[in-house]
Amino acid sequence: MKRVKTLTTGIFLLSQAFSGAAFAASVTLAGTSVDFTFDDALLGLFGPASVSGNTLYFTPVAFKAQSLNGAGYALTSDTMNVQVAAHSDWLFSSLGLTERGSYTLLGSGSSADVAGQMRVFDVAQPLTDLAANIQPASPLDQVGLATHNWTAGASTDLSAWNTAQTINVTVQNLLLASTSINPSLALVQKNFVGVTAVMAPVPEAETYAMMLAGLGLVGFALARRRAA
Repeated sequence: MKRVKTLTTGIFLLSQAFSGAAFAASVTLAGTSVDFTFDDALLGLFGPASVSGNTLYFTPVAFKAQSLNGAGYALTSDTMNVQVAAHSDWLFSSLGLTERGSYTLLGSGSSADVAGQMRVFDVAQPLTDLAANIQPASPLDQVGLATHNWTAGASTDLSAWNTAQTINVTVQNLLLASTSINPSLALVQKNFVGVTAVMAPVPEAETYAMMLAGLGLVGFALARRRAA
């Protein structure tokens, strides 16, 4: 009886492990000088990911918010998380976010907006982070039956993080549509999201030596000037 119970427990734990693996899969995509790692089961409305150069990008098809005939505010949001690891001999310089989509407004009481935040921290020092708000390039305020395009972006300067090997990036996206009269329509959707790591090569030993020598000469010149 005890052996049967142990076997049953083992089968249950094994099934749980396989079940968890089915729902959570860590994926790594290689860029030119960085690797992007994420859980593809948690991408939600962002959809499948692809890489071009040092850009991880998504082409969502269901990320939208809409409001009809005075229904008020409609908010759609989602968040994705990815770790970016630098290849050897490369340093992080900056991180940029580019987003594109379309919107349609009908009626004087219709409006749409795009918002969110990109947050970055060094995995080796997680208590220090940087955040940047996602800002549309221009207001989403063109009214008419035609579909209009919008772009938005955010960026962070990582040049001071010269010891960071792996960074964690969280992108929170918000889409807002609102109508206050009848008849009216507000529809906004996201069609592209791209996270780009801008990298700089690690300076060679000779470069460091020249920099130190230059600083030494400057210090020597200052000391002679003071002595004179």
